[in-house]
Amino acid sequence: MDTDQGAALLRGLTAPQRAAVSSDGAPLCVLAGAGSGKTTVLTRRVARRLFDGSATAEHSLVVTFTRKASRQLRERLWHLDVPGRVWAGTFHAAAYAQLR
Repeated sequence: MDTDQGAALLRGLTAPQRAAVSSDGAPLCVLAGAGSGKTTVLTRRVARRLFDGSATAEHSLVVTFTRKASRQLRERLWHLDVPGRVWAGTFHAAAYAQLR
């Protein structure tokens, strides 16, 4: 990942959000209240890991509580032009896919 790309992913984030996006911990659980930027953090963290090669899209699963958040995640990842296709959905959709 080039320096400009990394800086762009961190731009506009609070210190705790930057820490979550930059964390090398895997898996990582982001717990925060409504409207605190969870979807932004998750999107940028996934993008950072795909861009720096520490994760691959086909081995990535991002789960959210709502369909709206999962739809936003997919759209934002598409706009960031991340390599590959990340599976993003609700906890229920992930569990259902496993059962199927």
